[in-house]
Amino acid sequence: MWIIGAHPFFLCATALFAVIHAAAATDLDITPRISFLYNAKERPARRFSAEGVFNYSSLLLSSEEDVLFVGGREALFALNLSDISNGKLHKNLTWSTPEKKRHECSFKGKNLQTDCFNYIKILLRLNSTHLYVCGTYAFSPICAYIRISDFSLVKSEKGDIVTEDGRSRCPFDPEYKSTAIMVDGELYAGTVSNFQGNEPIIYKSLGQGTPLKTENSLNWLQDPAFVGSAYIQESLPRGNSVGDDDKIYFFFSEAGKEFDFFDNTIVSRIARVCKGDMGGERVLQKKWTTFLKAHLLCSLPDDGFPFNVIQDMFVLTPGRQHWKNTTFYGLFTSQWYRGASGSSAVCAFSMEQVERAFNGRYREVNRETQQWYTYNHPVPEPRPGACITNAARQMNIHSSLHMPDKVLNFVKDHFLMDSVIRSQPILLKRNVRYTQIAVHRVQAISRTYDVLFIGTDDGKLHKAINTDHRMYIIEEISLFAEPQPVQNIILDLEKGVLFVSSHSGLVEVPVANCSNYQSCGECILSRDPYCAWSGRHCRDVRQASPDRSWKQDVEEANTSAACSIALPGPRSFNPSGKTGGFECQAFVLPANTFKVLSCKLHSNLAQRRWVYSDSASQFVYASPDGGLVVVAQADMPETYECWSVEEGFRQLVANYCVRAEKLPDTTTTTTASTARSRTPRVQVDGSLILPGESRSPQLSPKTYWNELLIVCALLGFSFLVFSLFVVYRNRDHMKSVLKQGECPNMQQKKPRMGGKPAESLPLNGSAVPASTSDHKGYQTLNDNYICSTPTHESPDHGKGFTESEKRPLDFKESHVEISPTCPRPRVRLGSEIKDSIV
Repeated sequence: MWIIGAHPFFLCATALFAVIHAAAATDLDITPRISFLYNAKERPARRFSAEGVFNYSSLLLSSEEDVLFVGGREALFALNLSDISNGKLHKNLTWSTPEKKRHECSFKGKNLQTDCFNYIKILLRLNSTHLYVCGTYAFSPICAYIRISDFSLVKSEKGDIVTEDGRSRCPFDPEYKSTAIMVDGELYAGTVSNFQGNEPIIYKSLGQGTPLKTENSLNWLQDPAFVGSAYIQESLPRGNSVGDDDKIYFFFSEAGKEFDFFDNTIVSRIARVCKGDMGGERVLQKKWTTFLKAHLLCSLPDDGFPFNVIQDMFVLTPGRQHWKNTTFYGLFTSQWYRGASGSSAVCAFSMEQVERAFNGRYREVNRETQQWYTYNHPVPEPRPGACITNAARQMNIHSSLHMPDKVLNFVKDHFLMDSVIRSQPILLKRNVRYTQIAVHRVQAISRTYDVLFIGTDDGKLHKAINTDHRMYIIEEISLFAEPQPVQNIILDLEKGVLFVSSHSGLVEVPVANCSNYQSCGECILSRDPYCAWSGRHCRDVRQASPDRSWKQDVEEANTSAACSIALPGPRSFNPSGKTGGFECQAFVLPANTFKVLSCKLHSNLAQRRWVYSDSASQFVYASPDGGLVVVAQADMPETYECWSVEEGFRQLVANYCVRAEKLPDTTTTTTASTARSRTPRVQVDGSLILPGESRSPQLSPKTYWNELLIVCALLGFSFLVFSLFVVYRNRDHMKSVLKQGECPNMQQKKPRMGGKPAESLPLNGSAVPASTSDHKGYQTLNDNYICSTPTHESPDHGKGFTESEKRPLDFKESHVEISPTCPRPRVRLGSEIKDSIV
């Protein structure tokens, strides 16, 4: 087992295994051979839905009445199996929730638009005349009876519907997973018994005996999610040496308390109870005395990565007398996958594995530390948890009421088996979440095969088989117009059809689709156990008794041995429109123009091969969808063949004959006439209708002048926007550069006006120097002053200073200022400002 013991490295190891498995699963992933879109004519189906009714989750097939009973939201239907899409043949009844109940449900905090309705969760046959039905009834579950003869709810003398309390039988929440099965008039249900949904229960009721349930105080169930139940008659054949009792099996996932991890580990379980269980006399009164559960593990063979969450279980029993050959087919996902990276696996378990686990050792829990251990001590007799057998009868124990107290006390604490029921996936699918499964054992020409029909969470149906330890998905069918989870699958063995339900409706799909295979090679390559080649057609093996001439090879799909096919002859251009027995579809195009030739393959596993001459290889191009782009050349007719190649089988899929228009003779009389003669006249002798194209002649060669202009305009506009964005992004830097460049650009000497300089008085107030050559610093000061502030020349050039300027300056009134515009300092001299060099 991959999960072993408690370890702090568990979370990291889990994530690492998930990443490794996501990469490794690519090689294990299986591609469906054929995919059918919704409502495809190649895969016919019948559909049913009623206006205003949703959630068709409960299905019950009645072969006696030839009717399919359907339970939805606040409505039930009886569909005639002759045609479920014909509404005139059906019966229906409404079982709605009163407005008072709906408002009470809303007052409790539930959604009035989704939760507060009556969702039918149980629809079972009680006896030959009545059905038993239970619904959530706006989070107040109730049950009622339906009279089959007129398909109506049984009412009392006052006209009220006869109802029973649905608690412990039907869940409160319509989203909660539950299960129920009717056995000889007794209802066995796995659900919850309270409004909060935190009291899980396996409950037996309706019968003449004492109602039994699991013991909540002993934690027999740990927040389970039930996915199914089954009744197996292990008492057969009558008079056998063991004398065992019939058993009811439950399948669910729950929290694995035996694993002490940081993460809340989920495990899948199989539990069983005995049909004849009557509870204990003093210990476990009105409780199950035969409840046991075991661990189901579906894991990869290489790294042991576990798919630990069970989604559905189908129990395939070949016959009541041959219950020992029962196979349990389960759908599993992993709790460590999230979103689109998740995968689903199908595992199969045998009845031998299940019996070995329930007959093995027990596990016990330390109530103080909550640690689980393997119980290796002697076990009391008769065996705890076992049904009443001939060995118990020899001890004068004929019912569970006679069981010794020590045996029942042992069962209270030892309800978990130590052995793990293991299996490896027989089918692994990446990026798909499987929800429901049904299995049909088919008798083919040489042997029997188990055909799996699996529903997905996006409304698809996968038909798959396992042969020689290899799995093949025969086909994939899109059942619904909008993606939605498949909620239920019922298999009608007599009619050979499947009934698949979802939130929006019901679909009837035939299990076989042999008429879709038109050739022997396709019929053999399908690996479909239902289909065989009769010599002229692919036929269903169940419709007629096949003789020795029918061909089928499910294991190897060897077409060379099963089919003798005359392939088309050498490829050549055939004007008559046929090549090698396959119709050639003709194209006549203007010279030097192109056309896309399509080639749609029937199989997703086939490879496409185009065949054409060497001379045409220079004028063909492959298209992304597998088609071929051909350019018509004058005087060069060409044939293009598309072949499908799969498992060595070659089949011609499409055949095209392409030629260019013959150009008219040119004349040399005038330039205009020459120009006109060289202009090709468009005529189409034949046309090919490809998927998505309409039937219209090709009038002129395709040009891209308009597209070129649009692209150029877009490029120019994009460049302009980008330039503006760059300028806007760097606006601050450009401002600083421009401000720093203001001083050098403006340092131009003003011409002197023949008079005195603007200022000739030193800063210290002393006499004016005799020569201006001694005032180099002042000249620089004057230049900087010019670059900073404009100089206003006095009209009287002879006057150098005013009275205030001649006045000695007080240094106490002077200080230096730094301007961010011009890096040189400026000196405040009293009330005036002058630039200077410090």
